[in-house]
Amino acid sequence: MVMLRQPSGWAAAAILLAALQPTLARAQDATSLGDITVTADRVEEPVNASGSDVTVIPGSRIQQWGANGVTEVLREAVGVTVTQNGGPSSLTTVTLRGADAGQVLVMLDGVPIGNVAGTDGSLDFGNLSAVDIDRIEIVRGPQSSLYGSDAMSGVINIITKKGKKGEQRRTVTVEGGSYGTIQGTASVSGSTDNWIYSLGVTDMYTAGFPTYGYRIDRPLTYGYGLGPLPPLPNTMPSDKGAANGALTYTIGPGASVDIGFNIFGNTLQLANPAAVIPSDVFSPYNSSTTWIGNGFIRANATTGILTNHLTVFANTTDSSERITEQCYNAEAAAFDCTNYYRGTRWGAEYQGQLAFGPYGSLIVGARNMLESMNTSESLNPGDGSFTPVGAEQTTNSVYAEYRLPLLSRLDLTFGGRVDAIEDGQTFVTGRTTAAYHIDETGTKLRAAFGNGAKAPTLYQRFSPYGDPNLLSETNVGGEIGIDQKLFHDRLTLSATAYNTFYTNLINFGLVSSCTAQQGVLGGCYYNVGTEQTRGVELTADASLVPDVLHARAGYTYTYAEDTQNDTLQYYVARNSGYLSAVYTGVPNLEIEPRLLLVGPRPAYDFYGSAGNVSLAGYARLDCIVRYKINDTFTAYVRAENLTDTKYELVYDYGTPGVSVYAGLTAKF
Repeated sequence: MVMLRQPSGWAAAAILLAALQPTLARAQDATSLGDITVTADRVEEPVNASGSDVTVIPGSRIQQWGANGVTEVLREAVGVTVTQNGGPSSLTTVTLRGADAGQVLVMLDGVPIGNVAGTDGSLDFGNLSAVDIDRIEIVRGPQSSLYGSDAMSGVINIITKKGKKGEQRRTVTVEGGSYGTIQGTASVSGSTDNWIYSLGVTDMYTAGFPTYGYRIDRPLTYGYGLGPLPPLPNTMPSDKGAANGALTYTIGPGASVDIGFNIFGNTLQLANPAAVIPSDVFSPYNSSTTWIGNGFIRANATTGILTNHLTVFANTTDSSERITEQCYNAEAAAFDCTNYYRGTRWGAEYQGQLAFGPYGSLIVGARNMLESMNTSESLNPGDGSFTPVGAEQTTNSVYAEYRLPLLSRLDLTFGGRVDAIEDGQTFVTGRTTAAYHIDETGTKLRAAFGNGAKAPTLYQRFSPYGDPNLLSETNVGGEIGIDQKLFHDRLTLSATAYNTFYTNLINFGLVSSCTAQQGVLGGCYYNVGTEQTRGVELTADASLVPDVLHARAGYTYTYAEDTQNDTLQYYVARNSGYLSAVYTGVPNLEIEPRLLLVGPRPAYDFYGSAGNVSLAGYARLDCIVRYKINDTFTAYVRAENLTDTKYELVYDYGTPGVSVYAGLTAKF
């Protein structure tokens, strides 16, 4: 899709920021500026002290949306795009500021959990179930100087709950509703002697709906246009769940050990619109199963001005995909088969913090991480198109950041990092931030500038389509922002303008660097792409009537352009926003309507002949009603898409109509 170029650079961003700031601004979504973040600078600090653009989403808000709470609350966050291939358990990607999904570092309790075996290394959020989450922290902009590869456009850190000393907590929730959905969640936390613990488990089953073609009014075909799409089945079931635990053992004053683990499982039925036999399109044979396991042990010790953390971590993503007509033998005859993918990550990381009192603090760290992937195929009668992949790479990293407070008003940070891939590339990244506080007016001015990098994935280097000598993707960018409190802190406004340039982006296609065999396969991975993303993010958080009515709003302007081809980034809306209000004027009753607004987005007709297309904009209205029956029981009803809006997040993949869910939570 060829587009006319817009006015570019900081001039356009500054003009838009100046025009909009007096009436709209961005608060930290569901939080105030006094909240705590550990992601912005790798140490616990108030959000108000950070020069980065940070959002903290509390666990109570995530819990309201059930198993899919993570993706639902991310839809509200400014600068975030959520793309989903149909139902709640299907492939779901999350991007920041118009970048690709693989250019966002996703962590779980500070441990990276992207799929090592994936083509771009990104996390499929459809495999996650929300259980015992304390908060989600989002830090936008290049963050590679602290977190290394993948953190080009920002970091999403999902932080699970910890128990509290002397406090016992038990929670059970059951829920049921539309599309044959039933869900159960249970958690327990407390302490005993020197141990503090928190454990949780959840499972959700849904009969679902046929993701491909559901609630799509235009004619669809199968087999890339061979004929009209066969009749849709009534259901397309999925079952996903999770279990997690967080334990802390206190050795003595200033010394403790944290242990954490997470297990996610997801199995779902799929569609294969590429099949040439009509009965294969919605065959129950089409399915996938994914397991994610994650764990870490972290030793913590403080001696004088030095705080030490030593973490050993590991995670694995095992997935299998069973698809009709997916594989081909040497004679190019298609057959049904199952492909298996395993990505594994092991590592150890040390981080130390030196506190110099009024002279600031210094963070230093080092990490060694091994990543590996393996693929295999079953029912392989001389498959001429499949080549198993077995590869690994080790990355050694060192980093440092100095934080300097000046005159009780200015907080500065200067950071840098070196990542060296054994038998691969070495890249250096840096970042500096500034936050200036005018306490008399409740104002905070902030700015950040830095560069990022993403190493090519194992699949991009060592698969049959790969090139071991691929360069790392790189970017450089900055942002300016303002946070403002008004009316005795009853109104919090914030605005951010950013501009980022990407180079050496990895693309796939048939180019001169491909080998002869890759030419037969249809192409290879290569470095060539360039991109620019720029935009403005605004939010407002207001207590309209204290203890009665609270409102939140957000707006995102994103211009993400492939400057190599003069096209816009697929599935990124130029304009999007949200509006919600919480009414608590009746004792024990809480009512919250939410409106999501998303503008038109460029897309691609992968299974048809339309090529570049545009998805229509949409408005989705939801509402949550909660009633506290007593100190033990709370009942709730959650209604989604109340106006029965037909919309698509991915071209030709439908989304749910009016959906109603009811549940009961018991705390004791």
